[in-house]
Amino acid sequence: MTFRVVLVTSQVTYVRDNYCHLVDQILHLPASEKNIRIAALVLLDIPVPYLLKNIVGLPIIGAPDMAFALARNLVQSRMNDPRAKLASELGVPVFRCKSVNLPDTLEYLRGLKPDLIVNARTRNIYKAPVLAIPRLGCINIHHGLLPENRGLMCDLWAWAERRPVGFTVHWMNEKIDDGSIIDRCEVTTRGFRSYLEIPMASSRQEADCLRKILARLRKEGKVAGIPNRCDTINYTRTPTPAVIAGWRRAGLRV
Repeated sequence: MTFRVVLVTSQVTYVRDNYCHLVDQILHLPASEKNIRIAALVLLDIPVPYLLKNIVGLPIIGAPDMAFALARNLVQSRMNDPRAKLASELGVPVFRCKSVNLPDTLEYLRGLKPDLIVNARTRNIYKAPVLAIPRLGCINIHHGLLPENRGLMCDLWAWAERRPVGFTVHWMNEKIDDGSIIDRCEVTTRGFRSYLEIPMASSRQEADCLRKILARLRKEGKVAGIPNRCDTINYTRTPTPAVIAGWRRAGLRV
């Protein structure tokens, strides 16, 4: 029986290659996993005015590298998105939307009859109707080591504070960064001077990790995972200009 997977990611990300490596690796699953089919690639549109605001504002607050990555990825995604091109070449449908929770998106996803939906680098909060669509459920790649690290830009904060950096794949529910943990992986950052090296390095490990998880879920069904709970939580938000200035004085680039 074919295991049908929907991959959801953002039109524009901070990853230097705009997540192309991960999308490529998941669309090109090995022959041993021929029973896994990527039923669709869903690209979430981010309003251009919002992106342009960040592209202009990030250098002002001390984050020029992130601004450059956004600008480059925005142009590429608008002109000839290699992720969409690759999907089309492989016969994988590409669906663009503003949110997974919109009625037309829900209708489209229901029509695919997926076994699993994978959320990768979006800030959409999945609501009950979309969570109920796939047979097994929805999983998320969270860019922090759960259960301790929750919130926004966890990998950036962990790197700046000299804590372990990594990502976690977990089942999704209506709460943010919740649901049992399927796997978590540390990312080596030794020698990194710019934050943008982290999402790029992470994306390569995420691709390998996700491939293994898809194979496991196809064979075993919905695995229980481990509890996503702990007594001490680092809850992070977008850093302020003052915080970024302190990091830059310490020799870190964002």
